[in-house]
Amino acid sequence: MRNTFILSITIMAYLTSCQMQNKAASTPPIKDSILTGKVYDMNIEEIKKQMHLQSRIEASEDNSYPIYNYTIHDVEIALPIIAEGLKEKGFIQLEQPVFEEKIKTIFGNIFHGNNHKVKLRTKFNTIFVDSTSTNEDEFDYTIENVFVSKEYKFITYVPLIGDFVEFTDSNHYKIEINPPLIARNKYLFNNSQSDLAYLLAEDTLFLKTLVKSFGYTKEEKINTLAMNDYLDLDNNHMPTVGEIIFVKNAEGVLEIKQELLQWVSDHTHANDNTLLQALAQYAYSLYNNSSNNIFTNNPFEIFSLEEKRKIAAYIANIYEPLHHRLAPQNPGMWPVSTVLENILNEDKGLADFLKQHRYFSLPALKQELEPAD
Repeated sequence: MRNTFILSITIMAYLTSCQMQNKAASTPPIKDSILTGKVYDMNIEEIKKQMHLQSRIEASEDNSYPIYNYTIHDVEIALPIIAEGLKEKGFIQLEQPVFEEKIKTIFGNIFHGNNHKVKLRTKFNTIFVDSTSTNEDEFDYTIENVFVSKEYKFITYVPLIGDFVEFTDSNHYKIEINPPLIARNKYLFNNSQSDLAYLLAEDTLFLKTLVKSFGYTKEEKINTLAMNDYLDLDNNHMPTVGEIIFVKNAEGVLEIKQELLQWVSDHTHANDNTLLQALAQYAYSLYNNSSNNIFTNNPFEIFSLEEKRKIAAYIANIYEPLHHRLAPQNPGMWPVSTVLENILNEDKGLADFLKQHRYFSLPALKQELEPAD
């Protein structure tokens, strides 16, 4: 009797094992990592469709199918998925007024219809990384244009669904957002310093783009990344540093990035004045068109006389005291005359203009032109 009972138990266990094996064989395997992650089934058929279409963005070797052109719809499908993935990684979505203020701090007041650097849409806005970009470049995944989600309040590059969606079976998928995209959003909108450290190590191109293309200069460590690029240029091209310090904003108004001017001042020494001298050359280029070929936006042409004088004033405000203090320590590294002396010879009306504008409240400049008794 006891042996019969044991045999029955053994047979039942065997049959159960066979059933489990058959079930496993009919179900797509799920990776171990998925077992601990969250899976989704929202909008699954549309996601499958767009993933298939996006697989044809590039031509096949045998040209067996037409190239798929990425559209607004692709972005709109991707945005809620990315929002879920960011939330899963600890990203905190800001309230609308706070988000809008953050966007202004990062990119400036750029979202208006006559600004060629943006494209305004219903669910997102596009910011072109290059001022020469056209509408045809908007969805080029090789260009890091920035897409700003209005509803979910984050930024992304061109979102290819296959980059962050991985199917676990035919009806479920997990979301794996690329680490740089997580870090960008958590630093810029949640002020995560650990994510800034990650970006400084792993995503320097984006950080430098923030400074050079979008004018974000609020973080000294990022400013250093960008400014070091100009230190690596030859002497003839180094004056182009002026293009990221003195810029026309989206409304055509001169903006002066004083954090970058301060950076130049802080990194100028008796035996190292390369960027300061580059700024002096930029100041001379305001009045002399001989170096126009090195600039993307020729300062001789794009600025009015009043704007040129204001730029010259800001450069002289840091140049003059540094020259007076440091040149005697290493005379061979410094020119005899200062930038202000040279420009005053070039622009006979500059001194009166600066006096009329109260020297733009620049103390060192006033001290140069109206020394205290």
